[in-house]
Amino acid sequence: MVVLGTLLARNVWLFRTPVYEDADMGAYSIQIEQARRFALLVGNYSREKFNHPGPAFLYVQAWGEDLFYDLTRAVPAAWNGEVAGLYLLSSFFAACTVVVAYRWGGGRAALATLGAVGLFGALHPSAFSSDWMPYEYVPAYLAFVVSVGSVAGGRTRDSWIAALSGWFLIHGHACFLLFVPSLWLGAIAARLAPHLRRRTWPRPGRGAWLPVALISAVFALPIVLELVLHWPGNFGKYFAYSDSSRSGGHSAAQVADYALWFWWPRAGAWAVAAVLALVAAVAAWRMPAGGVRRFCLALLAVNAASTLAFAVYAATGIDALNQYYIGYFYWSAPDIMLLVLLLAGTELLAARTTGQGTATRVAAVAAAGAAVVGCAAFAIAPQTRLSTDHTDPGDPTATGSFADPALPAGVARIGKLAAGRYAVLSVPQHNAWPEVTGILVQAERTGVPACVADPAWEFMMTSQFICTREEILAGRRFSVWIPGSVPSGMPVAFRLRRGIVTYRPK
Repeated sequence: MVVLGTLLARNVWLFRTPVYEDADMGAYSIQIEQARRFALLVGNYSREKFNHPGPAFLYVQAWGEDLFYDLTRAVPAAWNGEVAGLYLLSSFFAACTVVVAYRWGGGRAALATLGAVGLFGALHPSAFSSDWMPYEYVPAYLAFVVSVGSVAGGRTRDSWIAALSGWFLIHGHACFLLFVPSLWLGAIAARLAPHLRRRTWPRPGRGAWLPVALISAVFALPIVLELVLHWPGNFGKYFAYSDSSRSGGHSAAQVADYALWFWWPRAGAWAVAAVLALVAAVAAWRMPAGGVRRFCLALLAVNAASTLAFAVYAATGIDALNQYYIGYFYWSAPDIMLLVLLLAGTELLAARTTGQGTATRVAAVAAAGAAVVGCAAFAIAPQTRLSTDHTDPGDPTATGSFADPALPAGVARIGKLAAGRYAVLSVPQHNAWPEVTGILVQAERTGVPACVADPAWEFMMTSQFICTREEILAGRRFSVWIPGSVPSGMPVAFRLRRGIVTYRPK
């Protein structure tokens, strides 16, 4: 509730100002509209021209649109509802992280963890406030690492959180087909190791395995259906990409520099990472024996395994190591260290303060102070307020808007010119695509039949919006241009922020 309330309070404009999306957000919304009809089986598009494994994130946003826009009209536009739905999901993952810590150390551990989550949000506020896919994975991955650490430490009750967050990640990006099974297997191995030494076999209760089985069945269903209908589907493209020259091929030094950027994106990242890891390890080791200490040691082990998996992924799976957005989820690594430090600090304070009652009170006050500081820092961070002007911290030169208030009027103009026929869109210049996604999603929402003439855009626009031969022959032709590049004499239908739409005279 703290995270959700902060997001909604800082973004109260979502309930007043309609946003009509284009660019990546328009591409997501094309699929979200399909999810509202339960017709979507794949995830968001990749610039490598395939779709990621599953539609889970997109279905959540679709239900946000249904709830906040269609049913209650709490927001003035469909996209606003999609974002509100995503805020519920991100806040849920934040809550899962705190609940896991609470089960290990009670209220004091929960407050310290809330402080770590708040500071994490303050350092990377867009990870909670933005609906850009690379940010959406971040809260889920944090919950996944923490819950896997809990399972590895011996609390199988948290398996359902690890399963749910892990499946969301697998749906969201193909790289998590490496991370999620690897970390899950590591947690299982950690749980089995003591029993193997004693030559016994643990028997987890139904409360542990039944939720995991149900979650896995639900999330596996769309992936299996997609494979059955379109074998080998996107998985064939994943293997083709991994075997191509675009995948990996980086040196150890390049991989290390890339990974360290997520710890400290400035000079001295080696020192920052080494000191933070060392201090966290020493603090965890010197904690009083008990559940919280075991949890912290398990978190450090899982974080190390996550770092190893990230290095393997960067070395073999990422095409360009200057594209930091691909690895935003690895921001979890330094935050896990911060979480361990806060948990260890409050436990050491409780153990070493004179007088047992005083010790407990001082430690509780310290944990509460961490929670207040962390949540306040998150609340006042500038990017906690979502802006429709996109800025990528991994590439400071990459800026732009993903919204265009002229889209509804422009699409209405297209519909009037098409006069009931298909509006057949051509994209003569590749960089004009951001406005095309906005046109298509607004056309669908307002009942204007539209499609794209070039089938090469199917990976982004989906097969629904690729014109058939009959639609091309019978439709009205339109072209989308970058401003300043419209050929002389072409009649202009309307102008957008980043594009100009022309039409072919009858």
